[in-house]
Amino acid sequence: MDIEEYIEKIVDNGRIEDMEELSDMLEDAMEVIERYDRECYKEMEIKLYKMAYGSHLNKAMAEEIVNKMRPYNERWKYDEVKRIQEERGLNNISTPDFYSTMNMAYNDYYNIFDEDIESYIRFTIDFIEDEDAKEGKVFLYFTTIPE
Repeated sequence: MDIEEYIEKIVDNGRIEDMEELSDMLEDAMEVIERYDRECYKEMEIKLYKMAYGSHLNKAMAEEIVNKMRPYNERWKYDEVKRIQEERGLNNISTPDFYSTMNMAYNDYYNIFDEDIESYIRFTIDFIEDEDAKEGKVFLYFTTIPE
């Protein structure tokens, strides 16, 4: 039995009904994996996410991450951060990455920056635009570092 060959053939055939059934089968298999091997499930979930969205956070994932942050959770709402980006011409930075990083900075460095929003903005820009970091640094950070 060669599962890889079957999947390639299903994809090559391009029949929507088969793709939908394959999707249902994958979802069922992922539920079983999650039940018995949470670590394996998380690894596969991240691979699927990257296939769909690449190495950047989307809005939903960023909001989920920020809502789990401790001790303060969300300090700046998504739309507030987006407005800050627009005002400063930071359109080259993914808004979900900027939002999650700026809130991470507040949660982790409040004792240093207090309520100085300029420090959080500068930190966020520097963190994201770190020239010697791997592509997708923010995604890698939030999918591997926090618990």
